[in-house]
Amino acid sequence: MDFTSVARDGDAQKPDWWQGDRTRGAWQDTYTARKRVYPDGQCVVTVTKDKSFVGPAITRPRARRGESENREASEEVSARRAKQKVRDCCKAISADRMVTLTYRENMLDRDRAAKHFKAFCRRLGKVKKFHYVAVIEQQERGALHFHIAVRGRQCYALLRSIWQRVVGLGPDGQQMGQANVRDPHSFGFGVKGAHRLASYISKYCGKVMDCRDLNEKRYFRSRGIVLPELQYWRLPNCTCMLDAVHAAFRMIEGHAMENLDTWCNNALGVVYLATAPGMPCDLEYPF
Repeated sequence: MDFTSVARDGDAQKPDWWQGDRTRGAWQDTYTARKRVYPDGQCVVTVTKDKSFVGPAITRPRARRGESENREASEEVSARRAKQKVRDCCKAISADRMVTLTYRENMLDRDRAAKHFKAFCRRLGKVKKFHYVAVIEQQERGALHFHIAVRGRQCYALLRSIWQRVVGLGPDGQQMGQANVRDPHSFGFGVKGAHRLASYISKYCGKVMDCRDLNEKRYFRSRGIVLPELQYWRLPNCTCMLDAVHAAFRMIEGHAMENLDTWCNNALGVVYLATAPGMPCDLEYPF
């Protein structure tokens, strides 16, 4: 299979199966493959069926932030992008544990909670190198708490003492904060922990939160997280979902196939493959 990009200009570059008159304007199904390899050897491949417009572009005036008539649709797009970013960041730091910071009180003030979290990260950063990806969960009663994806064993006593020092004491001298750490085994992450933890953390980015304004962040992450380069190709010879599945499996050849995480949805036109950590073999793709 040839993984060369399909040129956007020039009828001579169109594959034989491409139909439609460029001058008239038409929508065509195209398949796009994306691949990202993370530092610990994880490889994530997606092949998606996209709608591509053939012909002159339709331009529309761009609304100001928050003034779009399709506010709900824009929020959904923003949520999907944030969820993808969180998953990528979790895998980039090889996160395998989750820290949860909670309040004894019914914390409803998002700005105050964000200041507490910032102070927690600053104090912990003075003690150890702390790479994290964090989200805020709002319970049905409105209470806020933090879920933080981290890598490696954590000192529970250290995390708890710093968080309790930041939050402070209650009127009767009781501790108003608590910290919990869930490792891969107790939380059920298992061998596929990197994928499951990333999915668990990212799902909170898509939830509607009454406490979050338009310009406020959906997630937080430490500085210095570098995402691996995303490779992508147009698949001109891919005409059906079966071809998409074959292409996806060819792209992960050489990576750890044990405990492979797979997902395919014909209705949505998506093929998703994610390998377990493990360095790939030095193979050249004979596409």
